[in-house]
Amino acid sequence: MSEIFYPFNNDNKEIFIATSSKGLGIKASDITEDYRKKLEIEFFNKINLDIKKAIFMHQVHKDNIAKIDESNKDIYNKENPVKETDALITNLKNVPLIIQTADCLPVILYCKETKSMAAIHCSWRGIVQKIIPKTIESMKKEYNIDTRTTYAYIGAHIFEKDYEVGEEVAIHFRAKRIINGKWHVDNSMEAVLQMIDCGFMEENIEVSNLNSYNEIFYSYRRDGKQVGRILTVGMIL
Repeated sequence: MSEIFYPFNNDNKEIFIATSSKGLGIKASDITEDYRKKLEIEFFNKINLDIKKAIFMHQVHKDNIAKIDESNKDIYNKENPVKETDALITNLKNVPLIIQTADCLPVILYCKETKSMAAIHCSWRGIVQKIIPKTIESMKKEYNIDTRTTYAYIGAHIFEKDYEVGEEVAIHFRAKRIINGKWHVDNSMEAVLQMIDCGFMEENIEVSNLNSYNEIFYSYRRDGKQVGRILTVGMIL
């Protein structure tokens, strides 16, 4: 049975945030497209949301950002995701934005003053391309957010201890260290540093203690190529 996880510092009264899991007792390599769809439908049923109204992205590890508004909110869905996009911004209520991950960072931003949010898929390539700062700038332009009071949540992701990289990747990170002679980077800490650089207050940034490398989640680094993905949903209420 898969579990659902929620942030500790968000009460789900203004913005709803939830994260799915693979569950125990089944190998990621054994999960088929049909089984994945079954788990996703179960997840949405448990959180009382309609998967048909959720907006998915065709994520490509780049810095493309799309705005969801009244003109396009009914166009995109699971079968027709926003093409070649790794970040969505919106100020619409009751529109679930979905991030799919298997080690990368799922990042939700929410500004209480402007009632606007972002859903960001951030890999190490996204860190290098600064997709988070670029999304923040888009939110400033579109919604005039105040970064000093904006809440940020980084969901289940691979921890530094399990994320070995080559020097060609590590060179781009401030948050890194050598473990057993190999470079390891901390995507979540690097994201936090980028947010602080953009004016976020550290106390408004929540980093999940869920490591995607653990068996309950999907992990590309642990299992290699697979169809399974962790879903992180954000929705303004």
